[in-house]
Amino acid sequence: MIRPQLDFRKPLNYIRYGRMSDPNQNPSSPDQQFNTIDLVLRRCGYQHWKNLADYRDDGISGRLLRKRLGYQNMLFDIKSGAISPDVILVDDIDRFGRVDDLKEIRRDLYNKYGVLILDAKSNFGDPNTPQGRIYNSIEEIRAVEEGKTKAHRVFRGKRDAISQGRWSGGKPPFGYQLETRQENANGHSHSYSIIVPDPETANTIKLLFQKADETGWGQDRLCKFLNNHEDVPEHQKPFHGSTVGSWLDNEIYIGKMVWPKVTTDIISDCRVIEKIPVEEQLCIDDYCTPIVEPDVFDRVRRIRKTRGKLRKAALAKTTPKSDKQIKAPAPGMTLRYLLTGLVRCGHCNRSMVPSRGGSYVTKNNETREYTAYTCPGYKSGICSNNKTIPEKWLRQMVIDAIKSRLFPSG
Repeated sequence: MIRPQLDFRKPLNYIRYGRMSDPNQNPSSPDQQFNTIDLVLRRCGYQHWKNLADYRDDGISGRLLRKRLGYQNMLFDIKSGAISPDVILVDDIDRFGRVDDLKEIRRDLYNKYGVLILDAKSNFGDPNTPQGRIYNSIEEIRAVEEGKTKAHRVFRGKRDAISQGRWSGGKPPFGYQLETRQENANGHSHSYSIIVPDPETANTIKLLFQKADETGWGQDRLCKFLNNHEDVPEHQKPFHGSTVGSWLDNEIYIGKMVWPKVTTDIISDCRVIEKIPVEEQLCIDDYCTPIVEPDVFDRVRRIRKTRGKLRKAALAKTTPKSDKQIKAPAPGMTLRYLLTGLVRCGHCNRSMVPSRGGSYVTKNNETREYTAYTCPGYKSGICSNNKTIPEKWLRQMVIDAIKSRLFPSG
């Protein structure tokens, strides 16, 4: 059996990591964490340890690791050999992250790079001892479950506010604004908010639904219509197709609140969205003042449902059938085209998307498809780049360029 190599009497090299979750928190919170780490080091008699560097994330949630630049820089420096610490010191283990993968991250850091994570809360207890392993397991579970408990309480409070016709928090939907009201309860005055139509943005919503009802256009074409319309104020632009689509599906514009429609979670450092069953949703018909006539909304919805069925039918033809009952919550993506996500528009710097045309048959009776990269901003009317770049040609150009770099002639 391999023996642990941690000896606290030796001059260990350490780095400090601090994080605060909310931009509204005390901006000196990471500094306070560093001060606590230093205090515990002195208390435990570890002044002979050497501080190599500090890393911090300010106003970043602990749920998504890839969005924490300080954390990512720390791991990159460790893995690249730019810095060689023995331990990472944190104030509390939940500062390192409230993620289910925390145990695997700690194991990977120790097994591959010889780096342990110690927290000041346990006086930098040895994680290799039986007591340390038990403590770490409990703390990892606590860090994750504490976040879930807070989320449950927030959900409960929002549901209660919505059931009373009040706004549950956050930005109001486009087309509405917040109106603050007061109430007296148990001898105390409390304020709460409701949503009411905002005259300026509500007109844009009315214009959108009117055009959708008249033409039956899809969300991208309607988006381009709004971006080019002279009566829509410039400060509201640009609009995006996905945003316009979400407005067309939102019952709030007929005064009906349907909540929640989806639930989210973080799995394998990815945000996963799952639909909520209709029977679990809270539906309030007279939640707020409507902006759109119900008849107009229903006609637009029928058109969008018909379009959706056609898309699903086309997708079903190219998707293999399966009788598997349990779906992976975060299976990842299979990229059909090599350069997906890497081609950028030279005008607006958006990621260009591969657009596949219809199949055609050559003179040799071969079935082929024409695929080209296009800027999604052009469809929405927010980018002037109407160029299409053949996928096959661009792929070959990139492969040839890589070959010439790796295997230069002569």
